[in-house]
Amino acid sequence: MEPPADRVLTPDRVLTPDRAPAPDRAVEAGRGALFIGFAKAYFMVSGFVQQWLLTHFITPAEYGAFGLVNNSVSIVNNTVVQGTIQSVSKFTAEDDSRIEPVKLAALRMQAILATVIGLAFLLGAPLIAKMWNAQGYARWFRMVAAIPFLYAFYSVFVGSANGQRRFKVQAGFDIGFSTAKTVLLLGGAVLGSATGDAVAGAFGGFIAAALLILIVAATVMGLPRMGGTSFSIARLFTFMGGVLVYTLLINLALNYDNILLRTFAGAVLDPLRADALSGNYQALRNVALLPYQALLVVTFVIFPLVSRATFTEDREATRSYVTQTFRYALIVGAAMAVVLAARPSVILAILYKPAYGEGATALPILAVGIVALALLSVAGSIINASGRPQVAIGLVGATVAVGAGLAFALVPRAAPGAPMLAAIATAMAIGMATGFSLALIYLRRRFGAGPPLATVFRVGAAAVLAVGAGRLVPAGGKLIGLVSVGVTGLAFVGALIALREFGPTDVAKVKKILRVSDLR
Repeated sequence: MEPPADRVLTPDRVLTPDRAPAPDRAVEAGRGALFIGFAKAYFMVSGFVQQWLLTHFITPAEYGAFGLVNNSVSIVNNTVVQGTIQSVSKFTAEDDSRIEPVKLAALRMQAILATVIGLAFLLGAPLIAKMWNAQGYARWFRMVAAIPFLYAFYSVFVGSANGQRRFKVQAGFDIGFSTAKTVLLLGGAVLGSATGDAVAGAFGGFIAAALLILIVAATVMGLPRMGGTSFSIARLFTFMGGVLVYTLLINLALNYDNILLRTFAGAVLDPLRADALSGNYQALRNVALLPYQALLVVTFVIFPLVSRATFTEDREATRSYVTQTFRYALIVGAAMAVVLAARPSVILAILYKPAYGEGATALPILAVGIVALALLSVAGSIINASGRPQVAIGLVGATVAVGAGLAFALVPRAAPGAPMLAAIATAMAIGMATGFSLALIYLRRRFGAGPPLATVFRVGAAAVLAVGAGRLVPAGGKLIGLVSVGVTGLAFVGALIALREFGPTDVAKVKKILRVSDLR
């Protein structure tokens, strides 16, 4: 028996809980991508400019100290932020009547969680510093306790906006915070340098920016209304518990490399040299992380869409979301990795002072690994949205276990300097590639979807051709190096078009997204 007409699914029709047809899924995702994509691009550029300028205001050793403390708090901070956003978004997206109850339950939950985390940093600062062979950092670890405390509440309002598909509002938060953080962090670093503690000054600016954006977000989204229906804090926390473990592992995968590097270097080098080596690695990490930051937008857009599709048991919609998402994510990620791998020494020489050029050989290795991690993060967001966070936890756990195990095996045996940087980058890349490979196997079995094999082969071929074209440009100074980078990027795009991976259908889809007039 054929299903009733109102139950027939087509690639451009998705059934929502009230059985009304939803907009074209590619267009709906495109709307979010336009807003959040612009915001993430702004965040990426402003964040990079922020770190780039910081290297010109402070010494490599100070930058290494800032990077170690910042990476350590980022593991916890980003875990709470991403876990809260996804949890609030999921329950908000499933049923619009839950908007206020979910928001209230989340704020009550964060009142406890944020306090516990803040006190852990405040009281445990000496122990954390000792673990990283950096006993003099305790005062900075105490200071940054305020950052995850403020972010915990801010993330509730961002999650609510994401769950309501108010991507434009969410994008505004990202842009506003990026601007405030850049101005205040750099201003604090300058003031701190004048008083003898640039690191403390930078973190002071960071804290001020977090407080400012929390006030703005609470004002725009509104504090939850009291009374009426309620939402179970236990239900929210139960789901969030699994997501928190997953996001903790993702942020460990993103940040453990420089922490382990500084720990190993601190055991064999004097503190100043260890800090400087850490600063060099942090500088190249800023460049290598660009593909991850660019693809992070995909997780924010795909999460509420998959949540709604799986909530209504719409397998066709889910399969379509997964396939389309991975196809475009693979193309974008590969394009950025290829460009970064073309002339790494030139890129570092243009962006940084000569003191930061020690890690050129490690940049291509780390860039490829970061692309694998970015795609794993997209897969993890899809799996979490389908209600199976334990699977995502296992995948990222394998990533961290393999990468960290290789780091302990490779880095202590490497000579201090460039070989040590290449060793930690290699360990990271292998671990990330392992996790992504396992994620692809799961998605094929669970949803029958993943990046199309034809796309994988074409993107791989385009990458090889692009790198070869870039290498044809003779080695020279910075100008010639920039030309080779440009040639690489153009060759990659040209190869995709020649191989018919990107064609008129894709152009038409982009135009359709741009024509949408009812953007929220």
